[in-house]
Amino acid sequence: MADDCIAVGLMVARLSLRRRLTRLFAHRGWNAVACEGAGGLLSSDDRSRISSGISSDVLVVDIDRLDEIRDAAPVVALTYGSEIAHLGAVKADVRAVVDRDDLDEAFLEAVQEVAAGHGWISPTLVRPLLRGQPSAPAGAVRPTVPPAQAHRPGRPHDPALTAREYEVVSLVSKGMNNSEIAGALYIAESTVKFHMSNILQKTGFRNRGQLVARMPVAG
Repeated sequence: MADDCIAVGLMVARLSLRRRLTRLFAHRGWNAVACEGAGGLLSSDDRSRISSGISSDVLVVDIDRLDEIRDAAPVVALTYGSEIAHLGAVKADVRAVVDRDDLDEAFLEAVQEVAAGHGWISPTLVRPLLRGQPSAPAGAVRPTVPPAQAHRPGRPHDPALTAREYEVVSLVSKGMNNSEIAGALYIAESTVKFHMSNILQKTGFRNRGQLVARMPVAG
């Protein structure tokens, strides 16, 4: 799916956040519209799009409203860490989980990854999802979290990197700079910097050189 053709449906109750996301997605060239039940006041343009039956490629939804979804589109769930338990038994097709306090780049990356058929999780939510979430009932649906790699000597700890972060690490290991990685992955250079910050935070390495020297990458 082309990056400039993503239709994003918003079920976000807080008006200030909904406006922020609408402006953010519109600036990227995406078509963002509030869905019925979004909360607050819908604009006349939003009502027109709803009545026209415009479908969404990706839904961005408050985590406590996942049960209200009647659309089959994949979902980006918005949460605070304490709300992770809401994911336990939802039937919605949740592909990404974003902390509401994340930077703009996180919301953009999550929607882009989900639209491309991938998953995404805010780095701050990895620990609650992996360790703090109660066991879900049989048949319950959870977002997929890439498993941590097996322990290798010389690494501070086992990171739970996303698929895209592993791609970045692989390209870093080939000697590419941020601009080259951005071109190879068809993403903005600022997104590469965002990934690198997350990777270093998760792995505990201080810089790219240490990352390449001490984190072997397959292939």
